[in-house]
Amino acid sequence: MNNVERDVRLKLKLHHTAYATRSTDNSIEALKHIYPKVKIYRELDQGQNVYCSYLYNEIEPYMIELVEPAGKPSPVDSLLKERESALYHVCYRVNDFLKGVELFKKEGYFIITKPFKPMYEKSLICCYLFNINSGIVEIVGNKAK
Repeated sequence: MNNVERDVRLKLKLHHTAYATRSTDNSIEALKHIYPKVKIYRELDQGQNVYCSYLYNEIEPYMIELVEPAGKPSPVDSLLKERESALYHVCYRVNDFLKGVELFKKEGYFIITKPFKPMYEKSLICCYLFNINSGIVEIVGNKAK
């Protein structure tokens, strides 16, 4: 492991876990005893044709993201084909976005979306990556200067 990889791994932290859901309101109700606060509620992500909500509590340093289809097609359609909700992805915060993406690519992931600014913090940049053995991960971090 080189110094760049070691630096990124030491600063890699769980940021949020995302669930695909048919009903944001039903999921909020089911999770309110653990994540009672809503940071963002059903904000439309037009690029993905989904509504995104973010739940948090005052103890945990990470959030829960709820992703509800806004219509068809959406990236969560197949996950919700036979169920009301499903785990969608895990998001990791890194200190350097580009180094974080490179680290995941070296571990067999490939990028499935172009980098974009997340709705929960516009000063950051993120993207989704995929690995056949672990599924989708999201990386979020600061863009290198």
